Amino acid sequence: PIVLTVITVQAVGGLIVAVVVKYADNVLKVFASSFSILLSCLISALAFDFRPNRSFLVGASLVLLSTVMYSKPSKRPPRDV
Repeated sequence: PIVLTVITVQAVGGLIVAVVVKYADNVLKVFASSFSILLSCLISALAFDFRPNRSFLVGASLVLLSTVMYSKPSKRPPRDV
């Protein structure tokens, strides 16, 4: 059951990345990969009693912060060229 769970999580993550790459650009692919890492961590914590250390939590926080900053709309008006 553990091996099948790991395979399923990785397969779903790969399918999500494929959909993002098809309909978006490479920057969004990086964010989708980051979210798949976080999702894998959450599933691992629930299923396998995984306890992330401080460096993992700092990295995950930076990933979330960069995703929020990237997705915020620009405050300056677009330039006419």
